[in-house]
Order: sequence, then structure tokens, then C-alpha cells
Amino acid sequence: MPGIVAIIDSESDKTLIDSMACAITHEKWQLKDLYIKPPIAVARVHLGVSNAESQPIFNEDRSALIMMYGEIFDYEEEKKDIISKGHRFVFDNDPEFCLHLYEEYGERFVEKINGCFVLLIYDIRSKRILVANDRHGLAPLYRAQNGNKWIFATEVKAILKDKMIAKEIDDRTVADFFAFGRIFGNKTFFKSIKAVPPASIITWSDGKISERQYWDYKFEEEYDPSLTEEYYVNTLAALFTKAVKRATKKKYRFGVFLSGGLDSRAAVAAIDKKSYPISTFTYGISGGDEAKIARIIAKKLGTKHEFVELRRNYLVSFAEKGVYLTDGMLNCAHFYWISLLPAVRERVDVIFHGLGLDILLSTVLSHTMFEHFYHGGAGLFLERQISRTKGDVFSDLLFRFFNSPVSEEMMPLFFSNAYYQKIKEYPRASFEEHLSSVKEKDPVNRVDSFWLRQFGRYNLSRVILRNFVEDRLPSLDIDFFEFALRVPRKFRFRRQALYFKLLAKLAPDLAKIPYQRTGVSPMMPDLVHRIGFLIQGVYKFLVRNLRVKTHGFISLPNWMGYPDIGEWIRKDENLRSFFEGILLDSRSLNRGYFNPSFISQMVTDHMSERKDWTNLLCALLTFELWHRLFID
Repeated sequence: MPGIVAIIDSESDKTLIDSMACAITHEKWQLKDLYIKPPIAVARVHLGVSNAESQPIFNEDRSALIMMYGEIFDYEEEKKDIISKGHRFVFDNDPEFCLHLYEEYGERFVEKINGCFVLLIYDIRSKRILVANDRHGLAPLYRAQNGNKWIFATEVKAILKDKMIAKEIDDRTVADFFAFGRIFGNKTFFKSIKAVPPASIITWSDGKISERQYWDYKFEEEYDPSLTEEYYVNTLAALFTKAVKRATKKKYRFGVFLSGGLDSRAAVAAIDKKSYPISTFTYGISGGDEAKIARIIAKKLGTKHEFVELRRNYLVSFAEKGVYLTDGMLNCAHFYWISLLPAVRERVDVIFHGLGLDILLSTVLSHTMFEHFYHGGAGLFLERQISRTKGDVFSDLLFRFFNSPVSEEMMPLFFSNAYYQKIKEYPRASFEEHLSSVKEKDPVNRVDSFWLRQFGRYNLSRVILRNFVEDRLPSLDIDFFEFALRVPRKFRFRRQALYFKLLAKLAPDLAKIPYQRTGVSPMMPDLVHRIGFLIQGVYKFLVRNLRVKTHGFISLPNWMGYPDIGEWIRKDENLRSFFEGILLDSRSLNRGYFNPSFISQMVTDHMSERKDWTNLLCALLTFELWHRLFID
């Protein structure tokens, strides 16, 4: 993914910084900037879209410089103030503004900027180096230390270009990856390489590093009872529209990924389509409800719309590339849009999407209740159980809620005995450690805060996207996000009712179009949506379980939601051979992590439709490909 790489050391190492920059350059259209002068060597890789001017950028007397990847939004008034204090702008771009802001406010300048960024400032006069990222860590940043040398990069593989960095695998990360499908905290698959937490300021001076967090998630739990739901809906709509306006001030070709959900619908609704012609894209299965609903939305808006049908065996071509781009930390089951991106790049420069908007405006529990119903049948009662429990009972219930695909009970079967004995305590310990850092007292708010910190962090599918186009996330705009954290839980806890009303405020016509997860318009009463959730949940439950119970004899069509990758693995000859060839290979089975007989039986059971192991098979494939790419 485009980004920055940097070495802080007393000696220059042009060969290393060159190879690090090449390690995050994945496409022929990506550009590189390079600067080397001890104690820093720093490079930027970019698309030549936003802040296309060559970097680093210096201040007026060349006593400080900046290298930055990303964008800053809506700072016209602050810029006027900076100019009034004597600063001159040569390039008139985001990094130059940040550098002058740093000169005025020191490291606190980061608290004043709204955007997505990773940056390095070198104060040449004081021999002080500052590395910082945005509030949400939207561009991943990793670091490692080798003696007195500090290395930073937006991809793990770039740090590995220093052959002195140990490749010792962090078993806690392996445990997280299979127990939760994600990696908690600042871990990577390597003990020696850590992720820099969101909202971090790292300062280097006289060979020493200090670090602080300048912002953190915190749901407001003291509410003004006189404020109505209408007040919150109106304010959210105004702030979301303002966030989109901020992100569309520059003249680019804009696009939106459309689905049958609400996130993309809200984003496209808020764009001034008279000033900015919009292209929309949908990927999926032909005839599926995602494609149908997206086509209706596009027609209503008059956008130039393109549907890209996913080939059943797309993972054969793209799995290895996706694993490489994401450093193995994203399950290949989430590589859906990788085959869509070349077509997107031909038509747009910037893509909008509404990442996390549904969770932020409802709750994790109410949003995922539908999925948990069809997975296990307990979702209908989970909300109230968690909202009424405290202490160890709450912690245990929440652990079991997130503990997938390899449950605590399944671990001794899935892992080899030796490896199980080594890691058996890790998943719960990791979970408890990060849950304890959550400040909220209300149980539902604690769940949401935990999700935002762990599951919502480092959205690695965007790492793939950013190799092709820039992206914008108005849902994470500072003003909108901070106000959303102040919305009372009683309004957020009603199964997306607040979200429906927000969409109706932004675009009444779009709110009349059915919502993919319920099959009815967001304008319909809450009871109708509950019935819709139930009907779709029952249908999805039947799609999966009838096929398994009858060994494929009874198979209902899956026309809801995303493609059924598990069925594709069974039915597509190339994809099936791809999975079997890797997962049943002696090299994979004999690494010592897993129980070979259990893995072989899993593959057999899945292919014969006795059980559905889709998510876990994809996790195993991801881990094995990572091992071959980064260890072997």
C-alpha cells in the first residue's frame, strides 16, 4: 500500500531505504519520493492524486521538513491564521500546512487536524524527529528497533528488509487470528514488529524514543434528557453532509461502492452530485439482492453504474497477492473486491465508503444479532443478556460472542497437542487484557468501544484498495464521529432505527428502497424490520443447514448478501483443487501448529457437505500462504 517508510539512525543506509520503499510499491503507476540525511532516511510511495508534489517539503528557512502520506480536510481558516503569523506557502498543500502548524503549536498540532495520515517531521535545528498517525490509524503503521536504529513502515514486509530484524513468530498473534479472526492490540505475526496504535505521537531525540496517545474512543454516558431523537438525527445528518463536503472540495473523479446496505447509500446521498458526477460500482453474484438493490439506487441517482460479477475461482488468482499486500493479517474470505479494483481505477481517483457507520449508529449487538441468529440461534436474546450482566459473567459472555472461528472448546482438536499446550491460555488472556482497557461502564457501550478498538482498527481490506485509488471515510470525520459517540445508548440500541432515520433525512427517496438485511424499506416501522431480520435469518439458516444435513441433496439458492464462498470451494473445480492442494499438502500439515488428521477431516467434511468450515478453511489458507511468503 502507498505510504511511508523511515529509518532513524546515526548512519545513512540508502540500500535499505530503497528496498523498503520498493517493498510497499506494488503497481507500476505508484510514485516514490526519497530523502536521506542522517539521522533520517525516509521515503514516500503515492498514487500522484492527492498531494502529488514531490516530498519532503521544507519550511521557509529549511530548518524543518515533512514527509506525509494521506490527506487533511477543511483547514482554510487555520491556514489564514498561519499566514497572518508570517508563514509562506509555496506548494499550498496538506503537508506544507501541517509543517507550518507544527512550527506554531509543536506536537499538539496533530490534535488540530482532521484527516487520514501518517507523517514524519524532522526539526533539523533541534535534531528532533516526530512520527504521528491519525485518530483511527486509517493507514497502518508498524515499527521495530534494531539496537539504536528505529524503523517505521506502513507495511510489515518493508521492515523485514532489514535482515537484522528477527522473524520469530508471535504465538499470541496466531492464537488471536484463529480465535477471533482478527489480531488484537499492537501485535503482528512477528514478535519484533509492532503496530503503532492509532492517535500516536512518537518523538525521537538524542537517540531516545517517547510515545503518547493524543486521543481515544470514549462513549458519552451522561446525557441531557431533554434532547430528543430528532435532535440527534438532524445534527448527525448535518455533520455527515459537512464531512462529505469537506472531502469533495478538490476536483477529483469520485466514486462509491454501492451495495444493498446503508453505509454506501448514506455516503452517495450526501455528495453534491450536480457539482461532482459520481460513478458507482457493485461486485457480487448476478441476480443477487446486493446487485438488484444497488442497481435501483444507481438508477434513482442517475450515476454511471458498473456491476462486476465475481468469478467463482477469483481466489486462485488473487489469494496470494491479497495475503502479501495485507501481511497475512486479513482472512482471504474478505478479498472480495480485489478483482474489481482495476476497473475502478480506470474511472475514478477517489472512492467513498461508509466504513463502520452502521455499527456507530446502532450497536455491535443489534447490528450482528441477525448473523448470530443464523449461526447459532442465540442472537435474539444476546442483546438483553449482555446489557444486564456485569463482571466475570459479562466478560465470559462477550468472549464467547467474539470467539470465532476456533472456539475455546475446539482448540485442543484443531491445534497439535504441543502447540495447544503452548497457546491455550492466550486467547482469553488477550481478550481480557484489551477489554480491561475499555473505559465505558455501560455494558453495551463497553462492547461497542471494544469493537471499535480491536475489530474496527486497521481495516486491512483498505490496504488493498489504496494501491489503486484514494479513499474517503466521512463516517470517521472528527466532528461527525465525536458527536456520534455522544448519542444516548437508548437511541442506538433500537436495531438501527436511528440509522434508518438518518438516511431518511439525507435522502428520502433512497430510504424508500429496500434494505438488503431485512428486505423492506428503511422507512417501515421497527416491527416490520424485526420480522424481516427474522425471515432472512431463518432463510440463511436453512440455506446452510439443509445443505449440510442432507449432504447437498437439498440446496436452496443463496440470493441474499455476499457470495457463498463455501459453496464455490465445493463446486468450482479450480478453486477446490487450489484449497485442497495447499491445505492437504504435507508442508502445510506438518508445520506443527495444527492437528493434521483434524484438518484433513475438516476439508473432507466441507467438500462432502457434512459441515460448513468456510471461514476456518479460508483462515488456514491465509496463514499457510503467509508462511510461504514471509517465513519459507
